[in-house]
This record gives sequence, structure tokens and C-alpha cells, in this order.
Amino acid sequence: MTQSNQPPDHSAANLSAVPTSSFSLAQYERERLETVRRQLPEARRQLKDAGVEQVHINYDGCGDSGCIESIAYTDGQGSAVDLAGKLAITEEQLFDLFYDLTQARHPGWENNDGAFGEFDWNLADDALTHIHNDRITEYDTTEHEGL
Repeated sequence: MTQSNQPPDHSAANLSAVPTSSFSLAQYERERLETVRRQLPEARRQLKDAGVEQVHINYDGCGDSGCIESIAYTDGQGSAVDLAGKLAITEEQLFDLFYDLTQARHPGWENNDGAFGEFDWNLADDALTHIHNDRITEYDTTEHEGL
């Protein structure tokens, strides 16, 4: 085995080739966010044209896996809207957009104790509220010596 006395090369050019490097992860997160910014306006237009005024999304994850759990679509009176055959964008594509937005805002949210949250998207006002909750394990230690 050969060992080098040279310090490791941490230049941006070298890091971009390593998929687990911080540079690559940051680039991936920026790309996901740009994809969301490009595609969300068209999704909003399609949903509004189908009679949707509110979209509610829940997600949950821990132990190195997580997903969008549900998406609910409602009209101005809070009644569910059936979107069958009304959209060019699929529900899976909407799941992907909100998964990517979660990942871009909270990288690694699904790791260890994980996190959960929700998006409320008011299409009339184009207002998107995101509530994110990180799970944290805490412990309290007491040490005794002697009697």
C-alpha cells in the first residue's frame, strides 16, 4: 500500500467528481430548488384551472428514508376536488416537486430520528407555508460514585 505525504486536493474541480462531497450535495440541492422554481408555476396554473384553491401536503421520514405521505386538494369551500383526467402533471410529479423542495430546504431531513412537516399552498394568493419539525433524541445522564 502506498501512502502519500501530499495533502488531499479539496479544490472545487476535484470535489465535483465525488458524489458524496459537500460541493456535490450543495449543487444537487441547488438544482432541485431550481427545478421546483421552474415547474411549480405551471403546476399552480393547472391546479387552479381544475378548481383547486388549496393544496395540503404531509411528509414524514426517519431511519434514512422518508416520503411525501399525502396530498389533498380542496376548492374554496374546503371540499375535496377530484382531479382525475384534469391535469397534465401527475400526482407523482407533484410528490417529487415537494420532496425536492423539502430536501433543498432541509438536507438529510429523513436521516436518524428524521423529521416531519407539511406544506399549505393557497393557490389564490400563491402563498406557500412550510412547517418543518426535526425530531431530536435527548438524554439526561447522572453519575454517582460511592454511597
